Amino acid sequence: MRPDAVVFDLDGTLADTATDIQHALNSVLAEAGLPPVEVDSVRLMIGKGPEVLVRRALRHLHISGYEDRVASMTDAFREQYSVRGNASSKLTPGAIECLEQLAQQDIAIGLCSNKPHANCAQLLDDLGVLRHFAAIQGSGTGLALKPDPEPLLATVSQLGATDALYVGDSATDVATARAASLPVALVRGGYSDEPAETLGADWVIDRLSELPSIWQKH
Repeated sequence: MRPDAVVFDLDGTLADTATDIQHALNSVLAEAGLPPVEVDSVRLMIGKGPEVLVRRALRHLHISGYEDRVASMTDAFREQYSVRGNASSKLTPGAIECLEQLAQQDIAIGLCSNKPHANCAQLLDDLGVLRHFAAIQGSGTGLALKPDPEPLLATVSQLGATDALYVGDSATDVATARAASLPVALVRGGYSDEPAETLGADWVIDRLSELPSIWQKH
């Protein structure tokens, strides 16, 4: 199976962004008079958008009675994250090699993430890989969030693809791909508290540079 397009998840799959997300989140928590969350815990809170991140942080801290402040804290997180930028974020191992190999094979490349759309584009630009992406789909564009298949299917449509592969790091990514009737590969070591092998993906790889070999071997 050689796909004509590969669509990537972003946080934990293509880029390690946890430290920048942690700093923005902790700034918001501090403003609310709440204690910080350690980065290892933040890694496991990422994946379903900013509002879920805030809710997970409050639950992690055993904080109740903040339901009426979740929306404002989510807005504050978006602002803090945009202001802070991507100072500590970096590509995951093998990412640049993977993107270059896909480009050499004339395979279209897209991104589908629950991260706010503008932050997706800015991060790819800051990491120096924006030029590789023919389609970018983040949250806040009127489409549902993953694991709803709508954003992934929209990305595939933008790429004009008929045989696409989704690449992620979590159970949410597997559920999204299955709902979109697409094959899915997972990268070990992402933002998941469950081993990648247990999540039902079609392939599991150690680093993104291994990705092109999965269809070269079949």
